[in-house]
Parts: sequence; C-alpha cells; structure tokens
Amino acid sequence: MSTESDDALAEQLRQLRREYLADSALRVEELRRLYARFADGEPAVLPELRQAFHRLAGSGGSYGFPLVSTRSREGERLAVRLAAADVTAAPADLVSLRACVEAVAHAFAEAVDALNTENLG
Repeated sequence: MSTESDDALAEQLRQLRREYLADSALRVEELRRLYARFADGEPAVLPELRQAFHRLAGSGGSYGFPLVSTRSREGERLAVRLAAADVTAAPADLVSLRACVEAVAHAFAEAVDALNTENLG
C-alpha cells in the first residue's frame, strides 16, 4: 500500500532523474571534446578525461542508471591504463577510447528513452 509521502518521494526521485538526464547531452559533449583533444595529440588532457568518466561512473549509479556507470567505468579504466603506459596512444587505443565515449552516449540515450517510456506508461 502506497502512502502519500511514498508517492511524493517517488515523484521527487523521478524529477531528479529527469534533471540528470536533461544535462546528459552536455556531459557527452564534454567527453567528446576531451577525447578529441587527446586524439589530436594533447596527452595532458587524459587526466581530465579520466575524471569526467569517473564522475559519470559515480553519478550514473546514484541516479539509477547503471549502464551509464558501467560504460563510464570502462572508459575510466582505459584512461588510467593509457596514462600509466606514458607513451603515445596507438591508433587501436584511440579507437577503443572513442568507443567508450560513444558507449556512454548510447547508455544515456537508452536511459532517456526508458524514462520517456516510463512517463508515458
């Protein structure tokens, strides 16, 4: 049996999730911008890219979007590995890193679709 306070809390959580996803395009754009700088030969941006992935890995799960967290954590691990290697990224590394960025973008798109479907239901 649902109480009025439970319903109010559930609505607040839905609103927080909507607000988080409303900014998802900006978060993905940040990842793409940082990736592009790294791919263009700016290795000093790698810690910033790792941190952007790290923030999303934490916040995705906190807001109830585990796929955002999983994909972001994969990107973070790759960025850590590339930073530890301390060599110029190989073309395959750039492809993998780009795939991580796009996987996060896809995870956000799926989350938006799921939330929109939930709102229609």
